[in-house]
Amino acid sequence: MLKSMGALGLAVLLVGGTAHAFSDGDVSRVVSFARSQLRKTATAMPDATWSPKASQANGTWTTVRNTAPTAWTQGFFPGSMWMLYQAGLEPSWSSKADRWTRPLEVQKTNRQTHDLGFKMFLSFGAAYRFTGDAYYRDVLLVSAESLAARYNTRVGIIDCCDWNSAWDVPLVTDTMMNLELLLWAAANGGRAELRTMAINHALVTLRDAVRADGSSFHYVDYNAATGAIRSKGTFQGYSANSTWARGHAWLIYGYTMLYRYTGDARMLEAARKVTDWYLAHVPSDQVPKWDFDAPGTQRDSSAAAIVASALLELSVLETDAARRTRYRDAALRTLDTLVSPAYFAQGTNSPGLLLHGVGHLPANQEVDVSLIYGDYYLLEAVLRFNPDPPLPWYSKLDFFESLHLLSCGNTGVRTVEFDVTPLSSRQDGTVGYADSSTAVAGYADLNMTVRMNVDGYFDVRNGGGYAALVQVPYVNGQTYHVRLVTDLSAKRYSVWVTPPGGGEVRIANLSAFRTGAPFIDDLGKVSIRTSLTDSDFRVTGHKVTVGTVGTLRD
Repeated sequence: MLKSMGALGLAVLLVGGTAHAFSDGDVSRVVSFARSQLRKTATAMPDATWSPKASQANGTWTTVRNTAPTAWTQGFFPGSMWMLYQAGLEPSWSSKADRWTRPLEVQKTNRQTHDLGFKMFLSFGAAYRFTGDAYYRDVLLVSAESLAARYNTRVGIIDCCDWNSAWDVPLVTDTMMNLELLLWAAANGGRAELRTMAINHALVTLRDAVRADGSSFHYVDYNAATGAIRSKGTFQGYSANSTWARGHAWLIYGYTMLYRYTGDARMLEAARKVTDWYLAHVPSDQVPKWDFDAPGTQRDSSAAAIVASALLELSVLETDAARRTRYRDAALRTLDTLVSPAYFAQGTNSPGLLLHGVGHLPANQEVDVSLIYGDYYLLEAVLRFNPDPPLPWYSKLDFFESLHLLSCGNTGVRTVEFDVTPLSSRQDGTVGYADSSTAVAGYADLNMTVRMNVDGYFDVRNGGGYAALVQVPYVNGQTYHVRLVTDLSAKRYSVWVTPPGGGEVRIANLSAFRTGAPFIDDLGKVSIRTSLTDSDFRVTGHKVTVGTVGTLRD
């Protein structure tokens, strides 16, 4: 492909602007909005046997049963919640994610669909990655064998589906995404043949669905008896010879993922080929029309989100420095657009994150809507930009919702620092700490607590009650820096508060851990708890570092 472009074309391909503004602040904005939207969505679902799919004009979601065998989107909602758990290590999100993951277990023996990767790897795969629980792994291995049952040895592909009687043995570009289930299983206790199936499918797709110039067909249908090609086209696209945007996005993402798993240079070349064509044809704002060759102006934000996520990974895996730069720049310029008011759903009645997605335009289904999978890949992209974003923690009335997990290695003498901002004039809010093994259900489970009390100043738990050496008042909207030094062996801690524009003030000196609290030998959890109203104060910049005994008395 590169030879056919000529020197000028290659220069244009490899040189691109680097003007973009996407930043950690945007990551925090997207993740914070996702927290709100997904929490509302979880509440709106009839129960955990239903999942959201596409937004409706009235601000609600269309829903899909998690038991539906040929539906393909059920894994994106739990997958999104697992990503929120990754972002903030809040047990409430792993609990919600697990609640929507487990009902999908029924799909593990489903042999009617090629979409088991979408369903199972995004849900059970994430669950296993974050918990290490063998239950999730075992479900994935069974799921991989169910997907492998659709492998056609004559053609060398995963047969995508049985529902279209006009097709014999079809492949679709979507299947590239589902190959990760086979690759993962082969590397985690499954048959080695699963990896071979995935590679074969990717190579046949490259040979038959990717055109010489890097554009793509959506499907290729083969004769079951001979393996010969019967037809090619774009089932969800504009015409037989057009390039359907989301179908092409699956290829960019899929070949990038194949290269990550295999290190096979053919997969990197394939990823480059389909990516370079895409970038040469996408509009300047990096959001494609739903089909590159279709008339009109209808864009598809879901395709852009998929590509943004894929390009952030490809820019890391790419071996050529110029390409790395260009691919990352394209990803960030895409995200710039997607988090702008033109596409980001904040401030609208959409229950999702992204506006202007397209599901199946030829069938007039889900056109110009929010799509749960577009939201998923936007969230994945921003967390690929920064897997550990500087997220604000907001106070919660419910103790379980208030919890954040900390490193399990926080033992001995530790220094904790954070900024706290009261967002209402009256507070009864606490930042409290417990051992990693403590199931926090109330204040009695917190060994150390810093409080903004209803009398308008900071105090600290000392044994059986609260006290302050000096009263430092808090003011609504002002930010205060808190430093806490604890000796976990001695069960003592000291606390300092720095008011805006002032010097650091010690408000507790060698206070005793809460009387009757559970055993503690590490700082494993922090609770951001209010007794008044959710989100009435905010904690930012929380960090735990190694301290010294001397700092207890600074």
